[in-house]
Amino acid sequence: MRTFKIISFYILIAIPQFFFFIPYIILADEWGLDNQSLKHEWGLDEQTVKNEWGLEEQTPKHDKSDSIILHYDGKAWDCIYNGHGIWLNSIYGFDWNDIFAVGDNGVILHYDGNSWTKQDSNVTYRLNRIWGSSRDNVYVSGDYGTILHYDGKKWTKYNIMTKNWLSSTWGLNEKYIFVVGALGKILHYDGKKWKEQNSGTTNWLYGVRGNSKDNVYAVGDYGTVLHYNGKEWKKFVLNTNKRLMSVCVADSNDVFVVGADGLILYHDGITWTRQRSDTNNWLRRVWGIDSNNIFAVGDYGTILHYDGTKWNKQKGGTNYLLLGIWGDSKDNIYVVGINSSSHYNHMLDVSYGTK
Repeated sequence: MRTFKIISFYILIAIPQFFFFIPYIILADEWGLDNQSLKHEWGLDEQTVKNEWGLEEQTPKHDKSDSIILHYDGKAWDCIYNGHGIWLNSIYGFDWNDIFAVGDNGVILHYDGNSWTKQDSNVTYRLNRIWGSSRDNVYVSGDYGTILHYDGKKWTKYNIMTKNWLSSTWGLNEKYIFVVGALGKILHYDGKKWKEQNSGTTNWLYGVRGNSKDNVYAVGDYGTVLHYNGKEWKKFVLNTNKRLMSVCVADSNDVFVVGADGLILYHDGITWTRQRSDTNNWLRRVWGIDSNNIFAVGDYGTILHYDGTKWNKQKGGTNYLLLGIWGDSKDNIYVVGINSSSHYNHMLDVSYGTK
């Protein structure tokens, strides 16, 4: 009788949270992907703190706050910012004294080399990712179809005919930009207007990146990896059903994808292989300086570095959830994260603060 009560409880809790994703499980089967339980795939199974961190001896070495920004100088990671009442999701910059960070409630921070200051975004929605071609041409994607543009003076919101959650943005230049998001949504900007492209999937997409007009990748739920050849999007069929969070295109023949449960996939231009991460923690973002300097960050302070041969763990001095990364050299890397006790939506891979 006790067993019956426990099972009933979990069924009642699970159904309201996940019922709308059931149709996509069928799609995963159609693609020949592995069948795995939702609980395992979405990282909701309980793990010990020791397992979660992957860095058992690591403890916070910074003031407790809602958000942090870490900096790596090539030798060690240091906390350079503590934010209270702010939940940061992404970071991007152009120089050591020109860096932007975005997050919940429309927050945008800018660093001028001396201090972090707030900028007026004119929106209150959650901002998920930021990218730019220059300091006067910056783009941000967010909830409810939010796309913002910064011209060096002010932020302006595009009037996009969608209310979809937009997760990630990347561009080759100011006339070649992609935004991806919920239900396989892909938008492309040609410098004049935004147009929707056919992704060929209804799976949610979480990351987009490329290195040329005909070599762009998008990744998402159920092992989804899409490739754009300059004309159309095509799907890779991979032997995984895990959520893929982020992609880095270091070179045409060096593509890295990270995701749930410490998964790292590598594409050499011909085949996909799995690389050993030595962690079960979710990896949220991957960033590359070159093929021998790739960084991946994720849950519970996880920071990994790839030296061209293998992945090594680094001590970030935090147990926060690390959600965004940017850098312009191997000794100048920045990471944003949120307190692990803060509210976090694993379904959408974004934080949401409390007021």
